Amino acid sequence: MAKKVYPYFYFLPSERRAINVLLLLIGAVWLAPFLLRYWRPVRQADFSALEEHLRFWRPAETDAAVERPAKAAGELFYFDPNTASVETLIRLGVPSRVAHTVQRYRERGGRFRRAEDLAKIYTMPEEVFERLRPYVRIETAEPWAGRSPGAKGRNLFAFDPNTASREDLLRLGLSPHLVERLLRYREKGGAFRQKSDFRKLYGLSEADYQRLEPYIAIAQPETLAVQPVAYSYGESPAVSSRRVPTFLDVNAADAEAWMRLPGIGTARAKSIIQYRERLGGFSSVEQVGETFGLPDSVFQAIRLWLRVETPLYRKISLNTADIKELAAHPYISYQQARLIVAYREQHGPYKSPEDLRNIAAFTDLGWLAKVIPYLEAP
Repeated sequence: MAKKVYPYFYFLPSERRAINVLLLLIGAVWLAPFLLRYWRPVRQADFSALEEHLRFWRPAETDAAVERPAKAAGELFYFDPNTASVETLIRLGVPSRVAHTVQRYRERGGRFRRAEDLAKIYTMPEEVFERLRPYVRIETAEPWAGRSPGAKGRNLFAFDPNTASREDLLRLGLSPHLVERLLRYREKGGAFRQKSDFRKLYGLSEADYQRLEPYIAIAQPETLAVQPVAYSYGESPAVSSRRVPTFLDVNAADAEAWMRLPGIGTARAKSIIQYRERLGGFSSVEQVGETFGLPDSVFQAIRLWLRVETPLYRKISLNTADIKELAAHPYISYQQARLIVAYREQHGPYKSPEDLRNIAAFTDLGWLAKVIPYLEAP
């Protein structure tokens, strides 16, 4: 067997020399990169021109980056997370990626039933939610049993046909032509003095009138009746005979006084008073609209009769309050309370609530303007 295989591995002297030379060349090629590292250092690429070009543009970008946090706070206005567009959320200061997440959540059938549900959105920054929570207004869809099929999907809420905006009328399910006709009627001096007058609007079907009639709240000073039972959370018919006062002191009114207003029943009156107690009083009429569960349409309907006659009756002492007491206020988060106390421990007692502006983390001027009236530094 070996004799048969041996001829295949036999080389002539000249062939053996050629194989040795070939092996030497292969070894030299393999070793060349390693040897060249020592004999010829690697030249570094010169990026100085490129870096000089980049330095020319970086200052503007750096300045923009410094200003961006202040701009990222966004505007503050009331909104419904169930209907707000991506552009609206971005205007409010919600990061673009989070705004699109909210949109996808709604497209998949998700719904926000209370302000706290917004905090459950994945990647929603806590500081953004805390800043927007007082401005969340969620319209509650009413039951649709017994309603016409065409009415399904529309929102029902208290409205005054004399003051309702075009957007609100469209949200109620009225056709664009009918809305334009109503607006022209108002522009020419027309007015609805009682619910039955709304029925006379040309083109309004009886089905639409029956659907909207329980939610009509016509503002008539000193004679306006309270919203019907269906919208006042089950108030007794006797409540509807009460009259609205010429004005209402938001810091002194009791539950019965609040219930004289259209659309305000026992539950909403209780919520307004509880929110007032947590604040320590209302410093402006607009704060009533921040009450959880109070639709903006109802607030706009009662706003005419609201006044701030009694000043704030409870303030928080910046020099004695602990973190828990500060965080209990609706305008102060737990993280903000920790910063307030930490600043006091590092710099000594506050001389004035305006000293909060010295805390570097407090860049939201709107928040400072809202919270400072509720603080004192005796």
